[in-house]
Formats: sequence, structure tokens, C-alpha cells
Amino acid sequence: MRIKDNFWLGLLVGAAVFALCFLLLWWIPWGAAYARAPYLLAFIPGILLFRMALVKWEMEHLGKGILLVTLAGLLLVFFLI
Repeated sequence: MRIKDNFWLGLLVGAAVFALCFLLLWWIPWGAAYARAPYLLAFIPGILLFRMALVKWEMEHLGKGILLVTLAGLLLVFFLI
């Protein structure tokens, strides 16, 4: 089965990867000095997945969706937290 090159699927995959990684990192006691650490570390798999979608799998629309979720989330973390 081949995955379709779809922008909306990229948005969904990017959000799901972030949510899964964030939930795993939430359980680590970071302390007050590193309050943003789980948020920022949870975006790393999204960046890696973005690169794989664009370069290895040649799925441009899927990569753009993942990139949009990743960049929007990073901007929200920097400006709101």
C-alpha cells in the first residue's frame, strides 16, 4: 500500500508525531529552568520526518504539511511560553 502525497495528511502526521513525542517527554521531571524543553524536543522528530518525506520518499505535499505544523508549533512555543 502506497501513502498518498497529501497536504492534509502531512498536517495530521506532523501533529500526531508531535503529540506522541510530547507525551513521552512530559513524564521527565525537567525543573523550572527547562520549562520549554519538552515542547522543543518534541519537534525534533517532526523535522526529521519532514526531511525524509521531501528527500527520501519524494512527497512534496506531505513534507509541506509536516513543515507547517512544525514551524507553527515552534513559533507558538517561543511566543506564548
